[in-house]
Amino acid sequence: MSEFYNIDTIIRSESALVEALREMGYNPKVHNVAQNLYGYQGDKREQVAHIIIPRNQISHASNDIGFEKMSNGKYKMHICEYDINIKSFNEGRLKQLYAKYNILKVVNLKSKYRLKKQTEEKDGRIRIRLSRSNF
Repeated sequence: MSEFYNIDTIIRSESALVEALREMGYNPKVHNVAQNLYGYQGDKREQVAHIIIPRNQISHASNDIGFEKMSNGKYKMHICEYDINIKSFNEGRLKQLYAKYNILKVVNLKSKYRLKKQTEEKDGRIRIRLSRSNF
């Protein structure tokens, strides 16, 4: 049985997190009340999460990956040792995409900015160029 690791994150925005996970190819399940995670054999674990990537979306030997909303507003990620070791989940990519969707959310809320250009470098870095609107 793989051990779960609890990883504190800088993630606060549920919508940006869900959009980032979707762009990574996952279909996360979002719950108002935290639900138990499940292990690779279908066993119920003690860890709970509000946003869950079901194990069958990751690999045949993975546990669920979950994001639990904490009282401070940040999310704590629950990921198993197996998925960390075989790198089946790209945490660095998640951070990049989360930042992108957070920026785009702010741009959409504040009319004085607009997205001018968005590119992805060969090394995976995302570059976003904003410009100030004249209205």
